[in-house]
Amino acid sequence: MKKIIFSKPLKGSLRYPITGLKRKGAFLIFCMILFSGIVFGAVSGGEADKEMMKQLDIILLTNFDQRCSQGMISAFVSSFASSMIFLTAVFLLGLSLWGGIAAAVPFFKGYGYGLSVGYLYGAYGLKGIAYNILVILPGIFISSAAITAASLIALKNSINMVSLFRRCPVRDDPHEQMKRYMFSMLWCLFICAVSAAADMLFSLCFSWIFDF
Repeated sequence: MKKIIFSKPLKGSLRYPITGLKRKGAFLIFCMILFSGIVFGAVSGGEADKEMMKQLDIILLTNFDQRCSQGMISAFVSSFASSMIFLTAVFLLGLSLWGGIAAAVPFFKGYGYGLSVGYLYGAYGLKGIAYNILVILPGIFISSAAITAASLIALKNSINMVSLFRRCPVRDDPHEQMKRYMFSMLWCLFICAVSAAADMLFSLCFSWIFDF
C-alpha cells in the first residue's frame, strides 16, 4: 500500500525537475555557442583595422565613429536593423528542414560583439573597454539573449516539421504549432526592439564622451 501511495508522487516530483533541466540545458548549450563566438571574435578583433570594422557595420554595428555622432532615431534604426537580419535568418531556418543551421546564428552574433570588444581594447585600451560597458553592452546583452532564444525555438520548430514526415500519429496540430512559432518569434522581435531602445538610450547618454 505504501508503495502505491508514494511511488507515483515521487516519480512525478522527479519528472518535472528533469524536464526543466533539459529545457534549460538546451538554452545553456546555445549560450555556450554564443560565448564561444564572443571569445573567437575578441581574439580576431585584436588584429582588425578601422576599415574592416566599417565594412562590417551593417550587420555587426562596428562603425564607432558613426555611433558616436548619429542621432536617436538613427541609433535605434541601425541597432534594430542589425538584430532583424539575424532574426529573419533564424525565422526562415525554422520554417525549413535546415533548422540545424540556426544553432550557428548565436555564434555569429557573439562573434560580432567579441570583434568589437577585441578591437576597442586593442586600439583604445581602457577607453575602449569603458565605451563597451557604457554604450554597447546593455543593448547587445538583450539582443543576444533574444536571438539565442529565437535560434533554439527555430531549431525545435524545424525538428517538429521533420517529424511530420514520419509514419507516426501527429501529436500536435500543425496549425497550432505554427501559431506558437509565430507568436514566439514576434515576442523575440519585441525584445529586439527593446534592445534597440536600450542601445539608443545608452548611446544618447554616453557616446558623446568618447571620440574615435
